[in-house]
Amino acid sequence: MEARERRAAGTTRLIRLHEDDGCLDHEIRTTPSERLEAVWGLVLEYLAWRDPDAGEPRLQRSVCRIERSRR
Repeated sequence: MEARERRAAGTTRLIRLHEDDGCLDHEIRTTPSERLEAVWGLVLEYLAWRDPDAGEPRLQRSVCRIERSRR
C-alpha cells in the first residue's frame, strides 16, 4: 500500500492543547513494539520523501581521538 493510500484510509483528529484530556491515549491500545514499528515506518517514509535515491538508512560513523598533552 502506498503512503498516499495509507493516509487516505487513516483517521485523524484535531485536539487543541487546552482541550486534551488524555482520553486519546487510553483509546489507542498498542504494545511498545507496535509503536516502534509505526515510528520506524514514519522514519522510512520521511527518508524516502527527503531523498528517494538514498537507499537503506545507516548509522553515522564518526571517529575522534583526543590526546592529552604531557607537560
